[in-house]
Order: sequence, then C-alpha cells, then structure tokens
Amino acid sequence: MEGKFEKDEKSSKPDSTIPKRASIKHQSDFDYSIRKQKLRESCFRRVREERTSLLWKLRHSHCQSSNKNEIINSAFQDIVSDELKKIEDSSRNLSGNRAVAPDSDDILWEYDGLKHAYEGDSEEILLEMQHIFYEDLTSETTLNGSYLQIETWEDAEDDYLASLVSQHMLLNSEEEKNQIWCPICKQGELMENQRNIHCNMCEMLLNKGEEVNLNILQERLAEAHAEHLERGCRLKPKFSVQSLYNLEAMYITCDVCNTFEVVV
Repeated sequence: MEGKFEKDEKSSKPDSTIPKRASIKHQSDFDYSIRKQKLRESCFRRVREERTSLLWKLRHSHCQSSNKNEIINSAFQDIVSDELKKIEDSSRNLSGNRAVAPDSDDILWEYDGLKHAYEGDSEEILLEMQHIFYEDLTSETTLNGSYLQIETWEDAEDDYLASLVSQHMLLNSEEEKNQIWCPICKQGELMENQRNIHCNMCEMLLNKGEEVNLNILQERLAEAHAEHLERGCRLKPKFSVQSLYNLEAMYITCDVCNTFEVVV
C-alpha cells in the first residue's frame, strides 16, 4: 500500500522537465510584426529603385495631373501587392517544408487571416511611399543651392527631369534656343570659335578638333545624361575636361554607379 501511495503521489506532481509549448498567438503576433516591417522596407526600397522609370513613364504619358497621380498610386499599389505576394509564397513554402518546421501549421500565421490585417496597414504604407517619392524629389531638385518649393506634380516632374537630363544646358526660350549652359559650372554659357569651345563664366576649355562643334557637344551631353539615367542612378553626374593618354576630352563621371566615359 505504501509503495502504491508513493507511486500515485509522484504521478500527481507536474513534470517540470516537460517544456511548455509557446503560445501560438504570441508567435503569430511576432511573425506578423517581423513580416510587416519587412513589407514596409521592401516597398520603400522599390519606390526609390523604380522612381526614375516611373518618372519617364509619366513624362511620356501626356496625361493630366490627376491622371498622373492615379498612375503613381496604381504603381505603388502594385508594389505593395507584389511584395505581399512574396511574403505569402515564402510563408507557404515554409509551411510545406516539414523537415524545417515540423509544427509550422500550428505556429506560423495563417496568410488568409493576416492578409486582411496587412490590407488595413496598406493605406499607411502607401501614404509613406508617396511621402518618400515626393520628399526625395524636393530634396534633390535645387536651384542656386537653395531648395525649391514644389507645390504640384508638374513642378516636381519638370524640375527633377530637367536637372537630370539637361542640367540647365539648354535654354527653352525660342529666341535663345541655340544657347547652352556649361555642364561644369552650370552658370556660364558655352561659346565656340574656330579652335575651341569654352565657357564665358568658368575655365572650361575644350579643343574642337575637326569633328566637334557646339551642336555636336549639345547632342552628346543630352545622350550622356540619358544613358546615365537609364542605368537607374539618381545622382547628378559630373563633367570635366581632362587630358588622359594624350587625349583631351570631356568626361562624364559618377561615383555612385562608377560611370566614367568620354562625352566628346
């Protein structure tokens, strides 16, 4: 009897060596928080990566400002949906891999349930994406060292693309259409004579040779800007006249994308 009593007493005590199972709700909340942060970071990264191509698309769309805003919002929604689908695919792959996560069906969050939670956060993410998009445009579009006040989408688009593609090289007025701003100092006007092309404000001086004139230089500068922009780099390139390997030429350089090419 005494042995049986001791056995019953031992069996009634909880086994402290058995680990308690983690709360499924706690684990689900933890997973959701991580994935939400990952979604935000991925969306914000893609806004910056795809902004240049979106600007070019808008530039050639010839639509009204309201329609351009719709295009921007639609593009951002596509980014959120795409990144959300990546999370879904990744989670389903993990859930189906029993060797990696034996209890994944219980511990991992259910996508269909949390999808609605993500959709509730998507409006907040979209607003932040718009803020990043326009904030970067404002900070990168400068005039004489001071920040421009951009009030409309047309202002942001025109100023940003003009600074990247033309760098104030070409005056838009009809009567001054043949004038070109210096790509080095961005203040003077490029002039030419029989021997060279020079700036009337800085020390820029380029020997013309037989095949170079002001019109050709203008075309090559525009092409150099466009090629640099097509690489996806948002930093404004620099121009210089250098004599390398016994060859004097104008070069375009960019420290971010490692561009170093001859313009003319």
